[in-house]
Amino acid sequence: MVIHTPSGGDTKMKKILIVGILAFAMIASAGLVSAVTTVDTTWNGGGLFETHFTAGDDATSDFSTSGRVISGEWHATDSDDNPYGYGVDSVKAEVKAHTTDGFIEYKFDRTDAKTSYGPAGQESYTFIGTSGTGDFAWRSTSNYASLSSCNFGWQANGQIQATGVHFIDHYFSISPTEGAEIVVDADATTVITDMNEKSGSSSYTFGKGCGCYTNANVDIVGSGVFDLYAHADNSIVTDNGITTDGYLNIHSAFGSGFHFDNFALEGN
Repeated sequence: MVIHTPSGGDTKMKKILIVGILAFAMIASAGLVSAVTTVDTTWNGGGLFETHFTAGDDATSDFSTSGRVISGEWHATDSDDNPYGYGVDSVKAEVKAHTTDGFIEYKFDRTDAKTSYGPAGQESYTFIGTSGTGDFAWRSTSNYASLSSCNFGWQANGQIQATGVHFIDHYFSISPTEGAEIVVDADATTVITDMNEKSGSSSYTFGKGCGCYTNANVDIVGSGVFDLYAHADNSIVTDNGITTDGYLNIHSAFGSGFHFDNFALEGN
């Protein structure tokens, strides 16, 4: 495992108080040794903060934020557990972040897999850029079988929020040609709840899954543009009864507000 953290605090981190804890737990059992690597980081101040987490060849997670005021917490774990001897460890990243007049950017990539469960290459990505405030809460986990973003128990509602003039891009992909995305470009107050996303061997769920109830909605007060995109090699089925043969775009341009009660879908 390689962990990259910002350096040159006098230049990049002038006004930011950062507390970081790196913990290694060595566990011996039946003659086997595993090394669990955990990183816990908090920040509070103004300026730029970024961190990069590489869990061997199993997964990577990248996070960065800047703004006049920024604060948050970021946690990552490489379990080094190699379930069933498949050669792929369980990896987790969790973040809660706030910015004022700045941006938040998060990415989690699953880079290894037990191929009988399908290939690797899944990604969870979010960007929030705002002249007002932005808030983001997210949890991603990967293992030999899938990439999941299951936020129940971490933050069940309002994972992506912004005020002022802002741009939001959130997507979940399982390959270069398959995935779903929400894009908001608005001068408004936006609250997006996307509690669960999960990949399968050749399919994905967006806004639902993880064996939990569906909690997927958008509330925007103000003016702007909303787009939901979905791509799949075969078909897309939404919870609202839309079925397509591989491409979906739901678009709205609005002057005073927008509400989408359940945007959950699945593609394969």
